[in-house]
Amino acid sequence: MRFKLTALFLALVLLTAACGPAPQEEKVKAPGPEAVFQRLEIVSQPRKLSYETGETPDLTGLVINALYDDGGVIENVPYELQTEKIGKKTAALTVLCMEKTLNLPITVTVTGNKPEYSLAAVEEVKDSPVKGKTFFWLGSSVTYGAESEGETMADFIGKKYGVITVKEAVSGTTLARYKEQSYCDRLDAFLKSDKKPGHVDAFICQLSTNDTSYYDQFGLVTPDFMTDPELFDTNTAFGAMEYIIAVAKREWDCPVYFYTNPPTGKAAYGTLVEGLREIAGKWGVTVIDMYGDEEFNAISDAERELYMADGIHPTRAGYLKWWLPKFEEALIH
Repeated sequence: MRFKLTALFLALVLLTAACGPAPQEEKVKAPGPEAVFQRLEIVSQPRKLSYETGETPDLTGLVINALYDDGGVIENVPYELQTEKIGKKTAALTVLCMEKTLNLPITVTVTGNKPEYSLAAVEEVKDSPVKGKTFFWLGSSVTYGAESEGETMADFIGKKYGVITVKEAVSGTTLARYKEQSYCDRLDAFLKSDKKPGHVDAFICQLSTNDTSYYDQFGLVTPDFMTDPELFDTNTAFGAMEYIIAVAKREWDCPVYFYTNPPTGKAAYGTLVEGLREIAGKWGVTVIDMYGDEEFNAISDAERELYMADGIHPTRAGYLKWWLPKFEEALIH
């Protein structure tokens, strides 16, 4: 028995010798009195780096060290959060530390673009009165859905009512031919392509906010007897509107609609709306007027925060909960 215990003891001694002494925790060296600060080091990121719009930033877990030229370190230096609230365009949390600014990248989900407001969540209507009809949409970023992941009232109507949606929309474009890719240019090109549908039941055009940058080139509304598309000055906004209406009626002989944005804060857009109303009267065009509808625009600050990504572009929720009923009223009979 004694032999067995001795052998076990020797084995333990040899194992300890082979492994060596237990490692000692390395001590952090404090900077000397003449040391020069070099940089900040983020030792630990905040636990929360994913947010929804409107949330308050949380830096719990953030640890920052200060490094000096002599190898010294000051651990867990104090810092101050500069970002007060998570907005739709917030890309990072800004922190002030030792008079230096640090940006901590985060991901932000716009609340109005959550899956519950998406096209996938839209339920189809049984016995739709417009099922199988074709709606043609011409516009720019608002029609495309630049801040709503490409989903707008055009797509929601398509799925909800079984409508064939043709969406010809390019962000940043204008009605008039101030530059390339105008509505007029794209409509002309579309009509020459093999994408052109043989029949359209409704033609819906966006009153572009982009034309406000050319407020001195809006042009004039022509007399009632002028209806030939070739007579309109498509280098002006009003001429472009009349050209688009005339071409749509010539090609498809269908109802034509124009829709406006709600007020954008730009007086020039109000001038465009006034011109559109006059043109609509001449041509018998329906205006889906979100600009002048006071009841429609009487929403709370919380609703506006949910519905709008910025002053011009809705979120999915904005298109679905706010704009869609307005379009259903005009388009679904």
